[in-house]
This record gives sequence, C-alpha cells and structure tokens, in this order.
Amino acid sequence: MTIREQIIEQQEAFYYFIKAFVLDDESWKVLNSLASQEQVYVLSGVIRDFLTGEYNGARDFDCVLVHGNIKDVDVIRFLRKSELKVNSFGGIKIKRPNEIIDIWRLADTWGIKQQNLEASPKSLLDSVFFNFSAIIYDFNKRKFIFDERFCQFLQTRTMDIVYPENPNIPLCLVNILYYHHKYGYNISSKLARWIKLHYSKGEDLENVQKRHFGCLLYANDYIEDFFHQIINKVRMYRIDWDQYLSNARYRSKSEFAEHLKNESDEERRNDFESDFGRVAFSSALRRMHDKAQVMPLTSGDSVHTRLTHSIEVMSIAYSLGISLCRDRDFVEAYGKDKAMEYERAIPMILKTAAFVHDIGNPPFGHFGETIIQNYFKEYLKKRIVTDQQALDFTCFDGNAEGFRILTRLQYIGDLSGLNLTYATLAAYSKYPNDNKVDKKYIGTKKHGVFTSESDIFEEMVKACNMRKENGKIKRHPLSFLVEAADSISYNIMDIEDGLTMGWYSFADIISFLDHYLQKKTHNDKYSILAAVGLDFEKKHINEHDEKRHMCDFRVSVIRYLVNLAISNFKEHLEEIDNGTYSKELIEDGDSMSEALHEFAIKNIYPQREIEQIELTGNSVIKGLLDILIDCAFNQDKKYRNHLKSVISKTFLKVAKREEEAKRNNVSPCDYEYLSKQDVTDFDIENLSPYSKLRTIVDLISGMTDRYAVNMYQKLSGQRL
Repeated sequence: MTIREQIIEQQEAFYYFIKAFVLDDESWKVLNSLASQEQVYVLSGVIRDFLTGEYNGARDFDCVLVHGNIKDVDVIRFLRKSELKVNSFGGIKIKRPNEIIDIWRLADTWGIKQQNLEASPKSLLDSVFFNFSAIIYDFNKRKFIFDERFCQFLQTRTMDIVYPENPNIPLCLVNILYYHHKYGYNISSKLARWIKLHYSKGEDLENVQKRHFGCLLYANDYIEDFFHQIINKVRMYRIDWDQYLSNARYRSKSEFAEHLKNESDEERRNDFESDFGRVAFSSALRRMHDKAQVMPLTSGDSVHTRLTHSIEVMSIAYSLGISLCRDRDFVEAYGKDKAMEYERAIPMILKTAAFVHDIGNPPFGHFGETIIQNYFKEYLKKRIVTDQQALDFTCFDGNAEGFRILTRLQYIGDLSGLNLTYATLAAYSKYPNDNKVDKKYIGTKKHGVFTSESDIFEEMVKACNMRKENGKIKRHPLSFLVEAADSISYNIMDIEDGLTMGWYSFADIISFLDHYLQKKTHNDKYSILAAVGLDFEKKHINEHDEKRHMCDFRVSVIRYLVNLAISNFKEHLEEIDNGTYSKELIEDGDSMSEALHEFAIKNIYPQREIEQIELTGNSVIKGLLDILIDCAFNQDKKYRNHLKSVISKTFLKVAKREEEAKRNNVSPCDYEYLSKQDVTDFDIENLSPYSKLRTIVDLISGMTDRYAVNMYQKLSGQRL
C-alpha cells in the first residue's frame, strides 16, 4: 500500500479521533455547528500527530472557514467556561480548560494574503511553512486534502520548507529544534540553508518558548550549539554545471575550424564568447534600435528603445553571473579552480542571452504579440493548418520568434541560423515549451518554441539536460537569471522614463512605494529609502535634483534586487535543478518588484501617448496581416507572386529550404545539400499553408515600428 493510500484509508478514523481524543463535548458541538453553516477545514499539527502516531494530547486545534466569517456564525451558545479573543488572523481564539481553538477565514490566512493567492485548499497547502503542515481535513466531507510534499515527509520524516516566508521567524526556529529533538525529524538541506540565512548568533529564543509553550525547554546556549552544528554542515547545493553549460552547436562543423588549430587556448575565444560576437553583428539586433520599449519613440535619446533596454539588461545579467561565480558559497561548493572556469562561461552566456532576450519582439512590443494572437484566433477558425501548428499563431510569442531568428533566420547558408551553443540558446529560452500553455509551471506559461524549430529545440533540451524523469521539460538554471535581469531593468527604467516624460515627480514615486510597501508588509515604519540603502529623506527631495535622486535610487534598487536574485538563486538551486521552482527570483519573498510594477500599472501604462500608439499598432499589424495573407492565398497566380516583392528573400529562402528538408527527409542542418538548392525562382504556391503564414509572421515580426507603419501605408494605398 502506498503512502497516499494509507492516508486516505485513515480519513474516517480521523473524524472520530477528533471527537474522542482532541475536543471536549462543547468544543465538538462548536465544530459541528460551524460545519452545518459553513465549509470547514481542519489543519495544523493534530493531523500530523494522528498520522504519525505521535499525538500526546496537544492543546492546539486550528480550523478555517471557506466562505463566511466566524463572527457571523452562531457558536457562542455552546461556549461555557471559555475565554474569547481576536486571533492574529482576525478570527477567534477560544481558550477552553483543556484546549485552545483558533478559527479564522481561509482568505485571511497570512501566507495566502502575502502571496495574493486565491483562497482555496491548494493555496492553503502552498502557504504553510513546514512540509508536514501540507495537509488539511475537509470536515464536511470527511476527507484529507494533501500533496506529495506531505507524503514525502511521512515517508522520510524529514522537515522541509513549503513557503519560506513567515510572520514569526523566531518561532519557526524554535519549532525546528522542538520537532527535531522531540520526534527525531530530520532537517532537509533546503531547511538547513534557510536556517543559515535566518539564524543569528546570540538570538534570544528563550522568551519565544515561554510565550508559545508556557515554559522554557531549551536554553540559548543549547540552541546556539544546535544551529551552529547545522550551519557548519551547510553547503550550497551542487548542480552539474558541466552538463548545463553545453558548448555543442546544432551544426558542429565550421568552415573556420581550420583557422583555429594554430591558436592557443589563451588566444582563442571560448565558444560562449564566440556566441556574443555572432549576436553583436546580426541585423536582427540592429533593428531593435527602432522598436519602442514602452514609451513611444521620440526624436531624442531621452527614453529607452528595445536596443538600449537590452544593453542594460545585458549589463545586469553579466553582473549577476560575476556575483554568482565569485560568491563565497559558490567557490566553496565547486572549488576555486572550477569556479574560475565557470566564471569565464556563466557570465558570458548570461550576457549574450540577455542581449537577445527581446530580439523576437514584433513591432509595438507585447501589445503587438496580443494583436497577432487575437487575429489568428479568429482567422484559424477555418483550420488550414494542424492543431499543433495553429499554436504557433494563436499563442504567438516574441520569445518563440526570437528562438527562430537565432536558429533559422539570421544566416541563410543552412538552417541553423547563428548556430549558437546550446547553453546560450537554453539560457535565452524563458519558456522552453513547444506545446500547449500550462500555467502550473513558470517555463510553460507561454508557447515559447514554434513547430518549425522543434528539431533544434529537442537537441538543445537533450544537450543541456533539461528533460525531467517524467518527460516534462524544465527551464535552464541560467534562464532564471536572464529573466531577473530583464525584470530588474524594466521595473526601474520604465519608471525613470516616465519621470523623464514629466508624468510624475520623484516625490510621487517615493510616496507611492512607501505607502504600498507599508501596506504590503504590515509595517508602518517601512521606508523604501532605508530598504535600498539611501540616506536622504523625502522631506529633503528637491524637484531641481530629481535626476540626481532618480539616478541614486536606480543604482540602489538595482543593487538591492541583484542581491535578492542571487540569494534566491542559491537558496532554491535544488528546486531549479529538478524543475520544481516556479517563481521569479526577484518576486520570491519580497515585495519590492511588485511595488515597482504596481506603480507602472497605475502611472505609466494608462498614459494617453502609450494607449494611442497601441491603437496605431492594432491598425497597422491587423492591416498588414489582412493584405499579406490575402495575397499569399489569392487564386490569381500572378497576384499571388507579388508577395515575393514584399517579403525578404532571406525569409523565402528559409521557407523553401525548410520545405525541401521536410519533403526529402533531410536534416535541416545538412549544409551540403540545402546550400545547393535553387531557391531563386519558385511559386509562392509551392509553400504549404503553414509556411505561408509562418513567413508572413516572420516578416511582420522583424519590422521596426516605423517600418511597419510605412509598409502598411504603402500597401493600403495611403501613400506611394
């Protein structure tokens, strides 16, 4: 019998266990009265103790109400000899002669509110601190609700963390010691790293015990010895970087290989440095200078374009790589020599991947993606491609287009594009997903790889060890750092651009962030300025010094978020490695990024200039799709072939060679075969419907904002 089956088998017995051994008659009546009016979930240690056989008459009994409010539920008539108080969740704490009962609304649970989660059983499981608390009991239906985290605990008796944030960290530390000492529970490596991060020598935990247990169980000296034994054994989780840092390429042969034979290792660029050079000289990268970031493009240089944004993301990503490889824990984990070897690879991979992270974005940015998606959701109702192929258009994403640019469109001698190393491609791949969208995992939240690149995608996954035991694909570890670099950059730089545009003052920024974070952290003394290490105060902010203040603020926030990203990357490296970590590094356990993003939502994105350019983008992209698709599928052959005057020969060559490779069952990287194929004179009709649509979307995605407007005006007859 499996652990899961054993738990399920005990569901009915737990109901009678509560009645017989946990609650007295009056408290039992309270619980049943609640259940007659409400959906009730039982939680806390009483379930764990029952299933482990370790119940010792514990006094605490916790339950939550799914919908209503305890204050509105008729239970008072059952309570005699009881003391009622408001508990920390805004519910009721009932002190009885032999037990303490805490009742509150599910939605008011601290971890659920902290993470802005929907109030549900799953959210409750995701918001507990310990894995042994990842189980609840549906009292109404008499059934347990749990997941593998609790099963793992029951099988191994190892304490682990579910949600690392907690409003009472000192009590968590005391409980770790208590459960280890009393029940012999083991401590996971993840929990040990959490202890190392949160325990400070000389911390007074004696008063915490007195308040919680009503007595002193462990003296501070004993506690200090215990935790330092754990901390001294903590080592950074080691992953197989050699596997992840694959320098293999889709096309391994290089016509330049012979020229490198006479160069020493010191003289020769490594493979990842070569990747950067290939990207730096690509035309797709140059086009980003005329693509808007968020603000409409101006004649000056005061606001960011996609290119300047990408340069800044590249800088932050490189800093993250250097910080990681020089981190004391990293050096200790891998050894000085190996750390130095990785230092020449990891920062450069991050630098290149960050440089091209937006290379596939269509004109008008993320709004352009939405326009293309919505267009094809309507157009492909008359299905002319397979269901799998349709995803490339109805779930169109700039990341997938970028992957195609890097692997297909930038060099036309074969179908391997810039032929970057698999490690660089994997670090770039924010969404390594060539199938349907699945919001459950961060790497599958979008359709990040097109059907046309499935061959090279599979090779990349294999080379970089990105497939889990269950067959699903996980993110490359470095993609988390590329994502962090991007988020750090736009979170702060979009705000700086808005300040430059005159949409608000620097004082407005600080005031909003202070208020938001005080509310989020429930700390009225929270100061955004103090948090990021700035020494000036709001009252000293002078509008004439706004640029200087903003510069100081930007530097400080970037430093703060870089440190946060590295800290979370180290702490969650095991989960990242096994593909279970599903958060952004700078959003895990911290509200700074959320606050910055919220400011942008309220003060930047609704601006008239931005909304107007989005309307322009909608007309332009939809108009181009209408014209080009009508041309590609027109019954008149002569009219149909007019498309060749609009679409780049590069794209047509790629499309023809893709079809040729597929038709003749030839590898797309077969340079010798494909380079000999005549692609100068062929009918558009020779392309499949998928290739026609694919080529049209390639064309539009590669356009700059201004070029797209000009092309639409020409093709629609608005200008000659």
